[in-house]
Amino acid sequence: MQNRLESSQGLLSGDSTVVKNSNIVPMKKSLLIFLVGAAAGAAGFWFFEQTKTKAQLSEAKDRVTFAAWKAGKSIQEFAGEIKQELSHSGQVVREKARGAGESISATAVTASIKAKLLTESGLRSVGVETTDGVVTLTGDVATHEDIARAMKIALETDGVQKVVSKIQVTAGK
Repeated sequence: MQNRLESSQGLLSGDSTVVKNSNIVPMKKSLLIFLVGAAAGAAGFWFFEQTKTKAQLSEAKDRVTFAAWKAGKSIQEFAGEIKQELSHSGQVVREKARGAGESISATAVTASIKAKLLTESGLRSVGVETTDGVVTLTGDVATHEDIARAMKIALETDGVQKVVSKIQVTAGK
């Protein structure tokens, strides 16, 4: 009787192993299908995001090109105004609106403007002095456009409220 009991227990345990193995096959298939679906989804997501990114890059390129064209045009217009103002008074003054809480040291403003001017061709010899947010530019440049560029650089610097240009256009430059 005990042998029969042991063999029936062995049979039961053997049957249970067969049942466990038969459950593993569908689970493996399900896992494989899930992984293939996830990979396909990831590939589709990557493809559509790449297409979207290309469109965004193209749009950004168009905006930058337009802004550069507009900036070039405004520099030319600004240079015309400067040329006219220089012929009347010998100096050019531009102001911008005061921002709340702007108090940057004159030394920091001067250093920042001078560093920017040093990177620009034709503006390396421009002198910079700053007092209470008022920047005075001095020196000689070759064109009125150079004066416009120097003034624009100064006006775009944090802490600057007013720019006075005493820069002169010299024919020899």
